[in-house]
Amino acid sequence: MMAMKNQITIDKRLVVKHLFPLSLMFLLVVFVFSKELIAATKKISPISVEKITIGEDRIDTGRNQLIEVLVKNSSNKTVDAHLRLSLVLPNRNIVQFGNRKVSLNQRSEQRILIPYPIDKNRGGDYTVGVKVFDSKGKLMTQNKENQQKFFFAVDPTRKNAQSTRKKAKKSKDNAGTAKKAEVVATEPESLFDPPDLQIEKVTILHNNSIIRGETAHVRLVISNQGGDVAMNVKYSVYWYFAPRKNRKIESFSDMIKVIAPGERKYVELPVTIPEEEQKGDYHIYAVVDESNQIKELSERNNSAVSEKPVIFSDIALVFPDDQHSFAEDGLFKFEWRSKKFNRFKVQVSTNKLFADKEEMFELPKGDNEAGWESASDLKPLSGEMPAMALALMESNDIDYLFWRVKAKNSDGLIAESTVRKFYIRFKADL
Repeated sequence: MMAMKNQITIDKRLVVKHLFPLSLMFLLVVFVFSKELIAATKKISPISVEKITIGEDRIDTGRNQLIEVLVKNSSNKTVDAHLRLSLVLPNRNIVQFGNRKVSLNQRSEQRILIPYPIDKNRGGDYTVGVKVFDSKGKLMTQNKENQQKFFFAVDPTRKNAQSTRKKAKKSKDNAGTAKKAEVVATEPESLFDPPDLQIEKVTILHNNSIIRGETAHVRLVISNQGGDVAMNVKYSVYWYFAPRKNRKIESFSDMIKVIAPGERKYVELPVTIPEEEQKGDYHIYAVVDESNQIKELSERNNSAVSEKPVIFSDIALVFPDDQHSFAEDGLFKFEWRSKKFNRFKVQVSTNKLFADKEEMFELPKGDNEAGWESASDLKPLSGEMPAMALALMESNDIDYLFWRVKAKNSDGLIAESTVRKFYIRFKADL
């Protein structure tokens, strides 16, 4: 009995001796797996493939099959990505095609159109998928299996080529009906939404204040937010005097050959308002597909007007821009341009109409010869700015002022420029 008891004790020790390392190993495996699972959960891609659309279910070889991919970015930041098609060819080989670089805006969906060229001698069934990679070539996401699309490429040199996926049913009793059904089955059917052309923005570049006869520079953003390619897209640019909105004068017209879905075209061009036109505010009006030759999702977003007017006068204000903010202890400077006048002074007021002389001051001071500046800019002395400006602001309990340029020529003719607003940021009290 004693010998048996000792043997049992020894066996228990052996079991513990062997099981203990195994238990540790098991716990280690569970720990590593848990970490990997947590890491994988944290690395769920914010990019997802929402939909794949093909242009034609049945297409002749030697042509381009249009493949559209709808991609979604669920994150709060813009993501740069690369799209590649993943295709199963008729010989069952799998290939990747293309490397379309796209910038996916935050919390948005974007359509990307990729034309795939079909080899003339490669008829048969094709399976289409898509993969999305980051800028370093790492896979971010790919389509789900049920999102794959299929099409059949027909070699027109082979009369008996038929799709193994779709066959027209023939009836012995009605050969004419069967023949008609077969013809219908071979007709390509486009599944894309039509294009949707938009003028997203019209911007005046550099400075919106110009002198008579000068050229303003304009930037247009033209986009296609629809589902299909837009070809031969015509656009035109007009200008009009603000009080005469219905009298639009064409300044420029041109054509963009192709705009793919989701693509933006940036166009910069000059616009010249004739010198004989009257002074004041002018707007730039841009329109795309004005004659409605392209079928679109919406025809209501084909035009736009410049965000700011072009200010047309004999005195063009250069600096500061409207709403500019000076630092109280910074550099104050006023700048302008004029061809018609040669003597100037800057006026600063609490009132946009400069109606109350008690609420304004001039630089330089005085109406004699010393009270006018022949240069095209002025840097006030520290006793003038910000001292006098701050006094006006404090007395009227406001944080802004208005400025304009008063000018005269050698014949004594006097004129004023348009008006701009500026602010002064106070120093913090320490």
